[in-house]
Amino acid sequence: MKNNCIDAGREGCPCALAESGNCLVCGRLSGGSCEDCSWQGTCIYTLYEQNERRLIKSRREQTLSVEEVRVYSENFYVFVLRADRGFCQKAQTAGAYVFVRPAAADQWYGMPVSVLKSEPDKGLIHLGICRCGPKSSGIFKEREQLSVRGVYYNALSGLSELKDNAEETVIFAKGIALAPLRNLLDGGSRYRRKLSHLHMYVDIDKVGMDFFLDYFGDLPAGAVQIRQFAREGLCGADELRRLGRRAENGAADNILVLASPYYVRRVQKTAGSKAVRPTEGSMCCGEGICGACTYSDEKGNTVRRCRLRV
Repeated sequence: MKNNCIDAGREGCPCALAESGNCLVCGRLSGGSCEDCSWQGTCIYTLYEQNERRLIKSRREQTLSVEEVRVYSENFYVFVLRADRGFCQKAQTAGAYVFVRPAAADQWYGMPVSVLKSEPDKGLIHLGICRCGPKSSGIFKEREQLSVRGVYYNALSGLSELKDNAEETVIFAKGIALAPLRNLLDGGSRYRRKLSHLHMYVDIDKVGMDFFLDYFGDLPAGAVQIRQFAREGLCGADELRRLGRRAENGAADNILVLASPYYVRRVQKTAGSKAVRPTEGSMCCGEGICGACTYSDEKGNTVRRCRLRV
């Protein structure tokens, strides 16, 4: 797990995990030594010492004004927020997400939300939110301001496995899990060259066609097929098996499954290859402190999904 922290070398490193002796990168800050360190950036232990052995608090909470609320259904809204250009540039990153709550609510009402779209030139970020409990219901009542903390970067796993100049890119997406795709599409040549020859199967359950056209209407119509996964299946009967045969023959394909773990497992098992997918685990604090995102690996190590670059 060493050297796989999503925040290593970013603003805010070293973080609270370094202070508690649980740094994912630095051996000295996790009770060991520097002998097996392969980190190629600035020494995290040195940064920690220079900061008088204190964490660097970089992700400040800020109150952003609500420019627009787009109501797509009773239970699905998109909030368009005004933010400074630097914040919007950070938010225009694949896998970016923020914590959002009503400005007057207590801090534990913060809800992790993937950045749907960021527009640095306009100073706007778009957040798609489905009503699913007291946190989201509180946000739905707001029309003036929201409190936002971020930006965090680990909403997607498997980005490092994307192949350059893929022969085909196949995307399966369902509902609001589709949201991180917009940042991939807007990420410039770094990502666009990895999304060539696109085939997309999308279930617009809970978000609707109007939302899809507003945010993904630029996709080639011939590359997109609207389906109901639960009733019609993920795609045509032979498509997954075809992908599996291509993987066995060494084809350079990229597969994205922006849906629940159930669909991720189905696609990866049949296609025989890893997919870009939503990061599993409950994201409650974003810093790896609360423990909601943790699990134990096969060696008994505690893994913090919200911090681990996968």
